[in-house]
Amino acid sequence: MEILVNGKATKLPTGLRLDELVRRLELNERHLVVEHNGTPLRFDDARSLELRDGDRLELVRPVAGG
Repeated sequence: MEILVNGKATKLPTGLRLDELVRRLELNERHLVVEHNGTPLRFDDARSLELRDGDRLELVRPVAGG
């Protein structure tokens, strides 16, 4: 299957879950905001989301500043 991750076309095995993708990308899930097909989600609420062909993901690490 192919999905967009942060605007980049990415080929992945069918049936991959969001938490598995995050591990593959070596991201820290404790500091991750997810947008799935235009809908913002908390990672904890979406961790078991099964990704599907054509999905659009934005994976963002919030940065605090002053």
